[in-house]
Amino acid sequence: MSTFAGDPATTISVNWRTSAGVTGVAAEIALATPDARFDQQARSVAADSETIDLATFNRAGTIIPVTHNEGLPGASYHSVMFDGLQPDTLYAYRVEGAGGNWSEWFQTRTAPLSGPLRFIYLGDAQNGIASHWPRVIRAAFQSAPDARFILHAGDLVNRASRDLEWAQWFRAGGFINGMIPAIPVTGNHEYEQLGLTEADRQRMLSFMWRPQFRLPVEQDLSPDLHETVYEVRYSADLSVFVLNSNEADMTEQARWLDERLTASDARWRVVSMHHPVFSSGRDRDNPRVRDVLLPVLLKHKVDLVLQGHDHTYARGAIGDDEAQVPVANAVAGEGGVTSMFVNSVSGAKQYEFSADGWDDYQPAGVELARRAENTQFFQVIEIDGGTLRYAAYTADGEPYDLFALHKADGGAKRLVPSPQPLPETRTFENSLPYSGTDN
Repeated sequence: MSTFAGDPATTISVNWRTSAGVTGVAAEIALATPDARFDQQARSVAADSETIDLATFNRAGTIIPVTHNEGLPGASYHSVMFDGLQPDTLYAYRVEGAGGNWSEWFQTRTAPLSGPLRFIYLGDAQNGIASHWPRVIRAAFQSAPDARFILHAGDLVNRASRDLEWAQWFRAGGFINGMIPAIPVTGNHEYEQLGLTEADRQRMLSFMWRPQFRLPVEQDLSPDLHETVYEVRYSADLSVFVLNSNEADMTEQARWLDERLTASDARWRVVSMHHPVFSSGRDRDNPRVRDVLLPVLLKHKVDLVLQGHDHTYARGAIGDDEAQVPVANAVAGEGGVTSMFVNSVSGAKQYEFSADGWDDYQPAGVELARRAENTQFFQVIEIDGGTLRYAAYTADGEPYDLFALHKADGGAKRLVPSPQPLPETRTFENSLPYSGTDN
């Protein structure tokens, strides 16, 4: 599993897993040259390793049963961060397992200092991850094999500490996970109520999260937020800010985000969190997120906010009062934009859209432009200088929503709607009957 823990232009982070008790392993990296024996130039990096009991979890001396791991005794998790690499360069790496055995060689590319790039965004996988979700992540890879990373907007699995579900999630991505780094976001289903008795119960992040994903540690945040709240400065053109919207109090994160956005000189700024600022699922709302974070997002005119949780598709924007034209509603006309908001779902679990759409949020100035129910999506986002192009696709690879943002040197953004007719809005009424999902 490839992730970002350092500067994406000069480092590559990799995690892998072996049977319990495997120690003293390493990973190797080499320039991916055309030579058949490119590996003769490989260098080795010793892994950081830890063994985790998958049946129980020890925290502060308390043994907490975890009941969904099929009796597995444990596993060893390993990670490395290759450093001293060249920007925008293709490298090959492999990892070591038990008995001196090695994986195949994976190829991945470091980030460019600037220039065009594409990335994939996926909403909740969560359900049907062994059966229905694989076609979506693979279709996304087919559509954007040159994607620089995949952003997963939370609820990667349904039960936070069930090893079987994580195994299904990793298997669904397969070799894609080793080639295209992930930016994972914590959802509510990455948390679990654990404890021996009701009095002992605590809501805790899955003990498998940090061993599986080597992510940036923001030292100015509370330890509980480490590797769940972080910034990836991908290039001069893009910064991605990941938030943990599972926290009851978002004040610390809002302060951190405000400070980071103030200091950021990236041309495009993307924020991702699991719980939407503007909910699209029926009978859902997240005022604790909206009240604290929306002022920060608008103050800094964050370009794109990518979310999950509501198991529907929604895309809309807040207009720019300083622009000469208002934000466009639906898919006609052009408008000035402060921030664009998207909720999406990639897994098979689907909810009904809110009966009033985003009407309840009109005081905030947001307008809903595109919506859908009962549909799995993946999104491909392209950044090229002053233009951001967005495309949402259904699982069969057909475009469902398209727009572009053009940003002037002064920062003003202009929304350009789809240049082609978009398909009919998808609903439960005009799609195949829905009867829930498997796990």
